[in-house]
Amino acid sequence: MRNMEIENAVTVKVLFFAKSKELAGTRESRINLPRKVAYSQLLNLITKTYNLEGIKNNILLAKNEEVCSDTRDIEVTEFDSIAVIPPLSGG
Repeated sequence: MRNMEIENAVTVKVLFFAKSKELAGTRESRINLPRKVAYSQLLNLITKTYNLEGIKNNILLAKNEEVCSDTRDIEVTEFDSIAVIPPLSGG
């Protein structure tokens, strides 16, 4: 018999950069996720958990250094990392 809790959840690393690091108050964290999660669900979870609502509409999420499409589900496995990339200030 399989344990559904362990079967369907994995722990991934969340990396914060620039403004997201400042707002989250940390450079990296860990979060439990289902193996398959909608981009919007993941974005909502991360912004609520780490106090990033103020920049939510400008954040990009990247899995293992590859920017995720906001129209596709993200499949994660143990040891993946999700980067939270805030808007770049420029001029």
